[in-house]
Amino acid sequence: MRPHLRRPLLLLAVLAVGAVGGATATAALVRAEAPVRELLAQDVNPRGAKGRTLYLQRVTIPAGTPLAAHFHQGTQIAAIEQGRLRYHVIQGKPVRVVRPDPAGGAPTLVRLIKPGETYVVKAGQSVVEPAGTVHNVKAMPGDDVVIHVASLFTNGAPLSDPYTGGAS
Repeated sequence: MRPHLRRPLLLLAVLAVGAVGGATATAALVRAEAPVRELLAQDVNPRGAKGRTLYLQRVTIPAGTPLAAHFHQGTQIAAIEQGRLRYHVIQGKPVRVVRPDPAGGAPTLVRLIKPGETYVVKAGQSVVEPAGTVHNVKAMPGDDVVIHVASLFTNGAPLSDPYTGGAS
C-alpha cells in the first residue's frame, strides 16, 4: 500500500471502531431500563383487614437489573412467572422460597433465605417476605423477570421503603 494512504485508512479504521463501540455503549445505556410496576388490583379495608390495603401487582425487571436494598412494611408474597431472580436477605426474618404442590396441596418449602444468604429464585417458585425484612434483588442475565406480587400493608404505607443502613 502507498505510504500516503496508510494514515487516512488507519484514521478511518479507528473512527469506525469508535463509532461501533459508541453505538454499543449507547445501546447498553438504553437497555438499562427501570423495572415496571403495574397495579392490577387493590382493596382498601378488605374484610378481615380493616386499616390495611391489599395489592396485586405485576412487576417486570429487565434482565441484569438490580434493585437496591429495601423492605416492605407489611407481608408480601411474590410468584416468579418468568426468569431468575438473585435474592439476598440483608437483615430481618428469613424469607421462605416455596413451590406449588403438583397434587394441589399447600406449597412445598424449597429453601429459607436467612440474613447474609443469597439464593437464585426460579420461575415457578415464590417468596414469602415478612414485614421489615431487608433485601435486595437482581434479575439474572438472559431474560426479563416477571413477578406477580400480593401485598398487605397498612393504609397509606409505601409499596417499599429504601434501606439506608439503619434499623428497619
